[in-house]
Amino acid sequence: MREYTHIVGAVLLFLAVAYLTNLHNLFTGIFFAAWISVFPDLVDKLTGKHRGIGHSIFWLVPFTLIGFWNLTIATALVIGIISHIVLDIITTYGCPLLYPLSKTYFVSFGKKRRIKTGTNQEKAVLVFMLLLLSTVLLFSTNIITLLGGSPGENFVFASTADTLNNSQNNDAVKNNFNLNFDLNEGVYKNITVKKVNENETTILIKDIEPEG
Repeated sequence: MREYTHIVGAVLLFLAVAYLTNLHNLFTGIFFAAWISVFPDLVDKLTGKHRGIGHSIFWLVPFTLIGFWNLTIATALVIGIISHIVLDIITTYGCPLLYPLSKTYFVSFGKKRRIKTGTNQEKAVLVFMLLLLSTVLLFSTNIITLLGGSPGENFVFASTADTLNNSQNNDAVKNNFNLNFDLNEGVYKNITVKKVNENETTILIKDIEPEG
């Protein structure tokens, strides 16, 4: 597979896992997942061996250990390697998963169904993954999560519009306002919206003790 196909595949898989596991710092994870997705090819170019040590599954060991320092980065690295290996396994030549212990190339599908790098088959796979990536970005992320938040955090967005009729001139006055605040889990809030006059609204937020 080409580098751009590996990058799209790694980012797609990382975002799917991040959404399901409520990972933080998605920008950092996306960066490392995209970078590590081309790491196997870079290593093989340095060693001069096509699909050699860079495509070994043993890279998962040091990348997993990074999780003791940073879980998001470790997850991105592991996913990037796995994504690269999986995509290469479905190509014509496969991937030497156990290199250097074994130089056997692991492949999937029948020979006629394998994908040849750089052909229209690979482009079709790329387009399909781009469509999936667009869907994931549209439905599973927002500005808050991309800035380092978690899809599992609780944010409240509230709005109201009150229309008051003036009996003298029949003019309607509409007051619009938005509330945007973070609710901490386990904390009970008593929120009261009080209209002071036509031009001012007071919002009272008070902590209350849970029952029991």
